[in-house]
This record gives sequence, structure tokens and C-alpha cells, in this order.
Amino acid sequence: MASLFPSDVGMSHVRGVVKIIKENGGKVSISKLAEESEEDVDDLLPLIESCKMLGFVKVARSDIKITAKGESLMKGSARAIIRESLSGIEPFKSSIKALSNGSKTTAELFEELRGMGLFPEESERERERLVNLLLTWGVRAKLFSYDSGNETWMLVA
Repeated sequence: MASLFPSDVGMSHVRGVVKIIKENGGKVSISKLAEESEEDVDDLLPLIESCKMLGFVKVARSDIKITAKGESLMKGSARAIIRESLSGIEPFKSSIKALSNGSKTTAELFEELRGMGLFPEESERERERLVNLLLTWGVRAKLFSYDSGNETWMLVA
């Protein structure tokens, strides 16, 4: 099963972590990052993982280093950089593929992704996880659009 993007992480938190690392000369220890971000370690670890998956940081032992892509996040169009990064991360990558032939309801999209092995079980919790990720990241990054009236997802051109 592919590793899914953490579901309880927001875009502004990711940008905040990258900013702290940049302000510390591009490298910071996990303990210093926890102190400066005022995040509990349990909340910080998924944030670091998100930054790593997006390609904004590299982690070596207890140090986190900003990458060139992380630097560009602070300088350029954050939405475009995040959109491009999400395209290679699950469940966004497979959702793009699934929606390339047209719109799908949440139920149809979830079943297709389950068939690809992204979600191990058919549960309301897993379906909500997918919707949360696609809304929080995919819609905000303009990868997808969502019609809440009929629960339909579409790719943004």
C-alpha cells in the first residue's frame, strides 16, 4: 500500500515550518523546530513528514534541512509549487488519474482508489480522510474542484 499524505496537516502549517527552517539558516534540529513552532512533537512529526513528501525538506537524523524546492516555496507562487508537488503524492496522484476521464462522485472516486489499494477498508472514516485531503490540499492547490451539492469531483484545467 502506498504511503498517503498525512491527513491532519494544513498548508499554512507546512509553510510555517519551512519558514522557520529558512530563518535558521536552512537547517534546524527537530527539538529547536518544536520549540520555535510551538507544536507538540506528536503534531510536529506529521508536519515534518508532509514537508518531506512535498520535497521541501530533507531529514537526516535529528536535523531538518530546507531543499531548493523549499526555498522556492518562500519566494515564488506557493500554490503552484504545492500543486506541482502534490501531483506525485498519494492520494492526489491516483485521484488525478481517476478523474482524467471525467468527474466522479465521492463514492465512485473512493471505490476506484480502494481498488488501487490506497484505502485498505471500506469505512466512513477512510472516506472522510479522502475528502478531507482532497478539500484541504487538492481544492486549495487548484488540482480539483468539488461540487458539494452532488458530491462531485473534477480536475481543474
